[in-house]
Amino acid sequence: MLKKVIIAAVLVVVITTSFMYGYIEWYGRNLEPSNADVIIVLGAAVWQNGPSPALLERISLAEDLYRRGYAPAIITTGGTGTLNPTPEGTAARLALVTRGIPPDAIHEEIRSRNTRENLAEAGKIMLRYGWKKAIIVTHDYHLLRAITEARRLGIEASGAGVHRTAMFRPPLVLREVLANLVRVIV
Repeated sequence: MLKKVIIAAVLVVVITTSFMYGYIEWYGRNLEPSNADVIIVLGAAVWQNGPSPALLERISLAEDLYRRGYAPAIITTGGTGTLNPTPEGTAARLALVTRGIPPDAIHEEIRSRNTRENLAEAGKIMLRYGWKKAIIVTHDYHLLRAITEARRLGIEASGAGVHRTAMFRPPLVLREVLANLVRVIV
């Protein structure tokens, strides 16, 4: 009897994980940005010599959306971590300025340490400027959690996800599966 219960439990975990994995991939690849007041670039690691490849991928997508006229302003987010010598928001802002985005179009947030804080702090900047709608820029596998969190915080958001990444996707998507399941449970 115990063996059947264990097998059933394992099957439930495998089926739930597989479903969430597929849904996260589908959601991130099919979400389209809508015109907005601001583009929010979620933070990612900064290395000793500058933004990590993950952060550079997000910066490139934000730059493209800005140049295509999706929004007239950008908020870069992220503070310092144990390995980040520079706040993520600062590194992203500097990279965007280097790429020719006007400095007065970029607002940086450097206090946050995770997705929820990125969005909460960006929301404060939006409130200060009277902005209502945002495009959240992150990797496509992170969009479901980011959009859900933004809406919980009262931010009207669409999203744009980096589809092609230098990173190995499966463990990153599995991390999102766990984070989304924890979010549902908690």
